[in-house]
Amino acid sequence: MKIRLTDSQILLAKSKGEARQRSAERRNSKPAFAEQWAGQLLDNHRHAACAELAVSVALGIDTELGVDVFSVPDIDGTRIDVRWARNRAYCKVTPRDIDKNRIVIGTIGEDTEIEILGWIEACNAPYRCKMSSHKPWCWFVDEFAWEPIETLTESIMKP
Repeated sequence: MKIRLTDSQILLAKSKGEARQRSAERRNSKPAFAEQWAGQLLDNHRHAACAELAVSVALGIDTELGVDVFSVPDIDGTRIDVRWARNRAYCKVTPRDIDKNRIVIGTIGEDTEIEILGWIEACNAPYRCKMSSHKPWCWFVDEFAWEPIETLTESIMKP
């Protein structure tokens, strides 16, 4: 499923992504994966915020796109965390996702068009996904491990 964001939605999401980057810099936050080029972390924050907004649009759920919200789900009122990746092979599930009983929704694409790859219950990742070969430990979700987004019901996504 592909979602096209409007210009105003893109501006909102990118501004949230920029606020997230500024917050991380103020806290001297260390990324799990080092920046491969100058500006990559800012770019990742912008894309991730656009992906979260695209998922909320696809599901018909309003969300605030918070800034310092590390312990709550990405989509308000659900147990959903959204993962944006540059490549469909790199959407991941972390041990923290399992501990927090999250539903992970994978996405790729640029700001104007986000492709939703599907969803997976984090607790299933150790059985259905490939574990990373280095720290930080995570599971990369294979294309065949995603459940179709159309099958994600309210009873599954709600806490």
